[in-house]
Amino acid sequence: MGRRLELKPCKNKDGTFSVNVPPWLSATGNRARKSCQTKAEALRFIEELKARKDNLTLTRELSAAQILDAAEAFDILAGHSGVTLRDCARAYCERASAQIRSITLEELFTQVLQAHADSSDSYRRDIRWIRGRLAGLSARLVSDIRRVDILDALAGSPESSRNNHLRTLTTVFRYAKDREYLDEIPLRASDRTPNRRQEVVVLPVSEIRKLLETALQHDLQILPLLLVETFCGIRPEEAKRLLWSDVDLLRKRVTVRAAVSKTGSARPIILEPCALAWFELYAQRGGIFGEGLLAPFATHTITNRLVKIRARAGYHGHDWTPGALRDSFCSNHLNHFGSVDRLMIEAGHTDFRTTKDHYLGLVTPEAAAEFWALFPPSGDKVVPFAAGR
Repeated sequence: MGRRLELKPCKNKDGTFSVNVPPWLSATGNRARKSCQTKAEALRFIEELKARKDNLTLTRELSAAQILDAAEAFDILAGHSGVTLRDCARAYCERASAQIRSITLEELFTQVLQAHADSSDSYRRDIRWIRGRLAGLSARLVSDIRRVDILDALAGSPESSRNNHLRTLTTVFRYAKDREYLDEIPLRASDRTPNRRQEVVVLPVSEIRKLLETALQHDLQILPLLLVETFCGIRPEEAKRLLWSDVDLLRKRVTVRAAVSKTGSARPIILEPCALAWFELYAQRGGIFGEGLLAPFATHTITNRLVKIRARAGYHGHDWTPGALRDSFCSNHLNHFGSVDRLMIEAGHTDFRTTKDHYLGLVTPEAAAEFWALFPPSGDKVVPFAAGR
C-alpha cells in the first residue's frame, strides 16, 4: 500500500488559500506552494494532486528502461501539440496489423489480372503498363507504398498517359483495400491533371470512303471492324469483342452485348442501307461470315493492320484521331435523324448532355445526308443480302 497523501488547504492572512506540494508531485521536482483564490479552488487542486499521485504509482510497475523509453517518446512528441503517446502507439499497432495482412505490389498486380481475366484487352493492357512503370516498387508491401512514391515513379510521363496510369492504379488499390491489404488508398483525385476538352473530329465523307475502299482492296478481313465503327458508332474496343452472331443482316441490326459494352448495358443498333450494302460487298468479295469474332486476331495484330490501312489511306502517325469514326457517326446521326434519344441508345451514352453538347450542329444537313448515302463503289453490283441468300 502506498502512503496516503495528506494534503489540506491553508488559509492565508489575506483570505486566500494555499496548498503545499511535495517535491515528488511538483512539476519542477522541488517543493512548491500553489496559491488559490478560494477554498473550493484549493480543494480541486488537491484532487488533481491525488490523481497525479495515483498515476505516478502506476509507473512503479514499469521497468526503468520502459520509463526512460516513454520519456524519450515524449521528447519526440514535444513539437507536436495534441498528439499523445497513446495515439502513436495505437497508430503503430494498426500499421503493424496492416503489414501482416498486406502483400507485395507484384502479388497485387497478379491477383488483379487473375480477377479480371474476362475483362477487355485494353483494361488488362493498362494494368500491365502501370505494373511495368512501378517495377521499382514491386517488392514493397502495398500498405507501405506512399503517395509520393507513386508520383515520383510517374514523373516525366506525358499528361494523358499519367492520368490513365493513375486511374488504373486507383482501381488496383481499391481492389487491395476491399481485401484489407491496406487501410487507405494512397492516391487522390487531385493527383490527376484535369482533362482538357478536345474538339470532336468529324471526318469528311470522302476520307471515310477512301478508308473503307482501301480496306476493301488491301485487307478485306479488317473491313467488318471498320464498318461497325463507321455505321454503328461502336467504340473500337467494343468492336474488337463483337461476334458475327451479334450482326444480324436479315433483321438489319447489330447488338452490342452487355459483356461487350463499355457501360455494361446491351444496346441494339439499326443498320442503315449504306451499311448493309458494304456488308453485301464484303461477302461478294469473299469475306467470311464466321461464328467467332468479327476480327479473329490478337489485339496487336488488329492494331498493326489498322495502322497500315490508315497509312495507305493517307493517315500517318498522329494524323489519326482515336475514335474519329465513332465521332463522325454520332455527329452525322444526330444531325440527319434528329433524335437524341435514338443516338443515346445506339451510341451507348449515359448522359443527355454528352450527346447534345458534343455532337449537335457539328455538320450541315447536307453533309449528314451525304454520310448516310455512303454506298460502296458504283462499279460493284451489290445484291441485297436476303435475295442473295
